[in-house]
Amino acid sequence: MSSASSETNLSLNRLRGLRAYLAGPIDHAEDDGVGWRNDLGAWLKNRGIIVIDPCSKPLTYHAFKEIGEEKQRMMNLKIQGRYFELSKWMQGIVHVDLRMVDVSDIVIVYLDIKSRPFGTIHELINALNQRKPTLVVIEGGKAEAPNWLFGIMRHEFIFSNFEEMCSFLTLIDSGTIQPDYTRWVFLNDLDAPEEEN
Repeated sequence: MSSASSETNLSLNRLRGLRAYLAGPIDHAEDDGVGWRNDLGAWLKNRGIIVIDPCSKPLTYHAFKEIGEEKQRMMNLKIQGRYFELSKWMQGIVHVDLRMVDVSDIVIVYLDIKSRPFGTIHELINALNQRKPTLVVIEGGKAEAPNWLFGIMRHEFIFSNFEEMCSFLTLIDSGTIQPDYTRWVFLNDLDAPEEEN
């Protein structure tokens, strides 16, 4: 077997076991941002990627759900001018969501500018500052992306739709294209026990 084909085989399924955080609008999304996360999450899980979804926080002790009735409760607190309560509630959500960005290996961002994506932008900036692979899908296509975005990240990581982004991830996963190793980190199987001598 040639060394080129050996390297290709070694790099197959390189995304398996990585953790992907799904950032995107919740407050002003009609379906609380659940629909696209469910669809993309299923695609990612099928490839062995661990999905971290803020609409379904992977915490047993955390009381905050951020969607459905809880989202409506927070909106009502704002309407009623009960900002102290809203602030306390949101501090917990922000803490947990940003921590989920911290522990992720990849951040996938759905950016709909019309949805007032303040939290999404915060998560995006944190991911970029941590030099994580950060992939952005723009509602309405890449041409709708704010010009500022092209100044803070490489345009190759900005996509017009989820299909384009998934095709890119497939190429990374298979080793067809080489990733930017200043951002991507592929660890060996951490669960495999070491052989004793």
